[in-house]
This record gives sequence, structure tokens and C-alpha cells, in this order.
Amino acid sequence: MAGSAGPTTSIPTAMKFASPFKKISATTTLAVASLGAASPVWADITASATSSGSARAYTLVTRITPDAQYVGRGKLYFVMLHGSQIYVLSETRGFLPYTGGEPVEYRTITQASETITVQGWNTTAQAGASIFVGYGSDVMDMLNNGRFKLVATLPAAPAPPPNIQYAAYSGTYMCFDDHGRSGSVTATFTASRAVVDTTQLSAIPDYSYDLPINNLAYEPDMLLYRTQTYPVRAVGLSLVRTSSPYTMVVGYQASRSSTEIVYGCTKQ
Repeated sequence: MAGSAGPTTSIPTAMKFASPFKKISATTTLAVASLGAASPVWADITASATSSGSARAYTLVTRITPDAQYVGRGKLYFVMLHGSQIYVLSETRGFLPYTGGEPVEYRTITQASETITVQGWNTTAQAGASIFVGYGSDVMDMLNNGRFKLVATLPAAPAPPPNIQYAAYSGTYMCFDDHGRSGSVTATFTASRAVVDTTQLSAIPDYSYDLPINNLAYEPDMLLYRTQTYPVRAVGLSLVRTSSPYTMVVGYQASRSSTEIVYGCTKQ
């Protein structure tokens, strides 16, 4: 067990760590926010994906059925969100980083059911990335009317090396949020899972987290455990220790449009 630290050092340390975590815990909303869309209504579009192969030779087949009025004139989009960076896939130019403005479409919609196939894809550098497909007359039509859907998540990042002393990070933490609410939690960490008793965190409606490792927005000095779908439940564990104590953050976001709740925690 690490020794306790006074409030003047432990709480600022934890909340400083919580700040970048807020960005990570809400990555499922970044595709909309980064493209400048304003809270679109989520559409129930017909789209699905199947995958096969290893992370070094990955095949992803995505099928989408656009509304009839878009056949022959609409645009089909294939978007990858990796961390805070967005990439768009062009049928002729491959993956391109999104830097602003109207992104390139995959191709023009020509038939009632469209298929996008990416074969032999080495996804190791994009582990945990989210794949969206959508359509519209342009990207703003797609975003503003919710004509897009998360269809796949690339294979997760490998578990951290086994020399991490997980037992040292497990134990009791004192947590505070930006509004002064506080509570203690008990946490158990392994290379694959984080189990946290969140009973005393009043702002979080779930009383217990049992989360797989999922470094969707991988940071080399942080372990991220989280769900893939809403409500988002997330736990971040800092691996950096100098004079500061062990630090952790616990996050929750009920829906894409709701505000994230983040507690910064220090080990007792």
C-alpha cells in the first residue's frame, strides 16, 4: 500500500490527471464533435459489419442500405476514429487524415445496398479504433440527420507488459469531482480487468464496475478500462509515479448527449 498524501498534493494531482481523461472517456462522441456537427438526432440506419483474420491481416466487410432517395446521387462515408484523430476512406486513395472542411467520400451511392470491403489490413497501429459508416448528400447532411452508425471496433490494444505490479495499484482510493463531491472506492486491477466498487460516488448511478482493458485512445503512461457502448463506464489508471501517489480516474457518461462525470482519485 502506498502512503497517504495530504490534500494539497493528492487532489490536484488526481484532477490534473482527470482532465485528459475526460477527452478519452468521451471518444465515442468525437466523430461528431470534430466534424463540427451540432447534436444530430441519432438515426436508425441499416448498416452492419463482419470481420475476420488477425490484427495484422484483418478483413472488414461493411454493408449499408441507404434511403432510396440517395441512390444515384448521395455519398457514402467510411470513417475511422482513432484516439482524437479522424480518418476517412476513399475507394481510390485509401485512408486520409481528416483536417477540416468537407471530407472525401468513399464513393457515390449507386445501388440500393452498398458494400465496403477492406482486406489484409494491418490494424496494429490503430488498435481499438472505432469504425463508422454513413451517407448523405454531403457530410453535414449525414451528421445533422444522424445518418451514420458505429459498426465495428478494431481489435483492442494488447494488454500491457506483465511486469506491471497490479497489486500495488489495487486498494482504496479517495475520489473528488469538479463539484466537490467525494467518496472512497476500492479497486482491483489485473492485466485484463478493473473491478471498482463505486457505491460511494453519488454522481455515478452504477454501484460497481467490472471493465475489460480497452485502450481505445491509448496513452503510454495510462491504463484505460472501459465499455464500448453507452452508458460509458471507464476507469483510467496512471502508471507515472514520482513524488505523487497512485492516481486513478473513474468516469461515467449515460448517453452521447449527456455530460460526462469524472472523479479524480488518489490511493490511501
